[in-house]
This record gives sequence, structure tokens and C-alpha cells, in this order.
Amino acid sequence: LSAARELGFRPRVGVRTPQIALITEPPQKTVMGGYVNTMTQYICHALSRSDATVRMITEDRIDNLVNSWFDGIIGVAWEEHTVDILKGMKNIPVVWLSDLYRDFFHCIYIDGTETGILAGRHLLGKGHRRIAVIHDVDYAGYLRAGGVEQAMREKGIDPAQNLMKIPNSMPLHLAVKQLIDAGCTAVWVTGEDMKVLEVNWLIQELAGKRVPEDISLMGFENPGISEFLCPSLTTIASPLREMAEKAVELVLRDDLRELQQIRMPVRLIERNSIITIS
Repeated sequence: LSAARELGFRPRVGVRTPQIALITEPPQKTVMGGYVNTMTQYICHALSRSDATVRMITEDRIDNLVNSWFDGIIGVAWEEHTVDILKGMKNIPVVWLSDLYRDFFHCIYIDGTETGILAGRHLLGKGHRRIAVIHDVDYAGYLRAGGVEQAMREKGIDPAQNLMKIPNSMPLHLAVKQLIDAGCTAVWVTGEDMKVLEVNWLIQELAGKRVPEDISLMGFENPGISEFLCPSLTTIASPLREMAEKAVELVLRDDLRELQQIRMPVRLIERNSIITIS
């Protein structure tokens, strides 16, 4: 199989169903409502509507990939061993849902820095100057926190004095205590894994603070959930379904000679969890 790929050989797609590998997290790492879980569902749905056959390969079984034949690969996983194996795949389209490896794969991505700038400008525009960001400990998480930092500098506000960047690897009850003790008036929880629900509960029920009267709260959009929180949550909405559709469109194309980099926009959905302060 490796030799055939090196030579650019593969079975004719025109007389069979395209076979696509979807690289994703193993079940024990999957978070309900999280980014990987949601993208995996959307990609499977998009592939089924394109009459393609999908085989999910979790990262704990990634070595099986080299002994199988596929017409394309979509990656929604991040471990270094996975990336190293995919870098070695020749003459097969690989679509990655991040721009971290844009020099190796086709990429469908959201600009983390621009997302952070959007969130930061919104909070600053509401008068908040002491802001906390609870972020994922990964490439996207650091970019998003850095975007808020950039937005503060644009306003002439020193982020070293006014921005708390808290990794979500810290127990969230400690993170909430720290941001309250520091006098933060707003907090943005950057992940799509619904940790914002826990932060909302901790602020109101454990710390006895009111959202948004005492602390404003922003998260990422979870359709069917964000609008029904109390209060309804102001969010950044990522076009996850559209990203899945675009990834499937790319991986099924036969005419790609150069790496494609497609940036997808986010949008802010304003609800009731952020208050304007003077």
C-alpha cells in the first residue's frame, strides 16, 4: 500500500464509493458537546450525504491507518504521533480542521487571534477593563487569549495589569475564585466543551455572585443550550457545520494540486449575560 501511494496509484473512484478516513479522539477523551465530538458528527453526516463511506479511526488506533486504503483523510485530532503519521502519507488528500499544520495539509480553520480580538473588543466596548479568559491549553486556546490581549493594547489598556489568562486545566472552582478575588468584571470561557455552564453555576451558586450584575460572562455557542441558560449567554458562534461541509467538499475533490487554506468567519451573538458598566 505504501509503495502504491508513493507512485500515486489508487483504485478508480468512478466505479466505487469513495472511502474516507475520519481521524478523531478515542471515546474516553470525548467530551459531550465539545468541539471534536460535534465536528465528528457533522463530518459523518456530510460524508453520508455525499455518498462516501466513512471509517472512523481513533487516535489510539492510528497505526492501523498505514495498512488501509483510503481516498482521503479528515483530521479532527491533535496528538503528535497522529500528525507525524499523516505527514508521511503520500498522494492522498488530508484535510485538517486547524491551521496549525498548514504547511502539510489542506486546512479549514477559524482564526483564533481574530476570534479573541472580537471577544475582547465587545467586552471593552461594554466598559469592562478587568477581564479574565479561561482558555483551552492548546494552540487555539492560546491564540484566543492572545487576541483579547491584542484588543486591550488597541485600547491603550495594559494587559499585564488587567487581563487574567487562566488555563482550563486548573480546577474551575479555583479559577472562579481567582478571578473574583482579582476584581474581574467579565470572564470569557473560550472552549466549545460547555465548561461555561460550569463557570456560570460556580459564579452564581457557589460564589453567590450575579451574572451579569456582578460578573459578565461570555462563552462559545452551543445551539439549543446557550440561549436557555439563566441568563441567556452571549457567545461567539463558530460555523462548525459549514466547516464540516467544506472539509468533505475538499477531501472528495480530485483536482487539488496545491494546499488549500480556507478561513471561516465567526460571529458574535449578543444576549443577556454581559452588562455595560461605566
